[in-house]
Amino acid sequence: MTKVIAFISLVLLAVACSSEGATAPGLVADATSTPYGTYTPELMQTSSPSPIGLATESPALATATGSNQQTDELSTALQIRGIPEGLPKYDRDDWKHWIDEDKDCQNTRHEVLIQESLYQVTFKTEKQCQVSTGEWLDPYTATIVRDATKLDVDHMVPLKNAHDSGAWGWDKNKKAAFANEMDHDPHLIAVTASANRSKGAAGPEKWKPVDKSYWCEYAISWVEIKVRWDLSATNAEWKALQDMIGTCDNPPSVTTAAVMNQLPIATASPALPVGTASGFGEIQISNIECNGKPEIVVIENSGKALQDMTGWTIEDEGAKHTYRFDGGFLLKPGTKVELLSGGSGKDTSSVIYWNMRAVWNNDGDTASLFNQAGELMSKMECS
Repeated sequence: MTKVIAFISLVLLAVACSSEGATAPGLVADATSTPYGTYTPELMQTSSPSPIGLATESPALATATGSNQQTDELSTALQIRGIPEGLPKYDRDDWKHWIDEDKDCQNTRHEVLIQESLYQVTFKTEKQCQVSTGEWLDPYTATIVRDATKLDVDHMVPLKNAHDSGAWGWDKNKKAAFANEMDHDPHLIAVTASANRSKGAAGPEKWKPVDKSYWCEYAISWVEIKVRWDLSATNAEWKALQDMIGTCDNPPSVTTAAVMNQLPIATASPALPVGTASGFGEIQISNIECNGKPEIVVIENSGKALQDMTGWTIEDEGAKHTYRFDGGFLLKPGTKVELLSGGSGKDTSSVIYWNMRAVWNNDGDTASLFNQAGELMSKMECS
């Protein structure tokens, strides 16, 4: 994959917060009027954070010659690429949220509300599972909110944007981890419901916070999240980020890596309902020979797009035997690959030997094909 590396070191310095326990100017803190107890965050931010101090050179792209760049430099660069055609369809249900990871009855949304409240929160019931009131500063609009029902918890990098930026290939566990990330403060942020819905799934090229004083921190946080999760940015997105970073008192330097788009990926078909006929979708099991030596299962790409089979699996009933496709195995449109068991030989792009022993040696055994997300795509029974 061709890479043009632009080097300008990424330097981020910590911001000193206001003193713990202080009340934001102009706000009156009174948590004694509710019947259900209060919670005081360990650290309460009492004012809008100051811009982060960074290197003085402006963002820029400088072409590097040669191909011997250090791996650690590449791994920390913001990747710049377009959105590949033919991506699997985004499904918000794949990104499970909100979850209660520590099993304390407070899900991620309410954990964020507790963490980001400027003052101690109150709860809806004595169980203290759901936040009722507090004081939050929405940095998008510079608005103070005291009623938790008026707030949304926003993914700074929207889930749909993450999907288009590379997360389409993640499994559901990693998608859930991203959707509920609390280890990196800017990842989830309490904002007014209207601001969150105005933003939707838009990147900075289409939507920016109303409060321009927050543009610097917003853009820096956006880049940090993209780099942290190995997600890419489009050229238009990067240009918008540069414009926002330009509002910083000391604009940061950002290392970028311009990379080629991945090959088109066939859109994953809906999961095959259990018990229905096989052969559903463009990637399917087209034949199975259970009584021969070797046994053969044939997987066919009847679509028009190249399919990356990385992480796809073929299993017998009950997953007693499982074959997982290696990283980078590509199934071209209109081609087939045969998986052979009970024999040995040299693997090619059309034949794979995966088990020396017989697998499909019982009538009624069922070969099931799962995509990288664990969704059932096709199945066929031995007869």
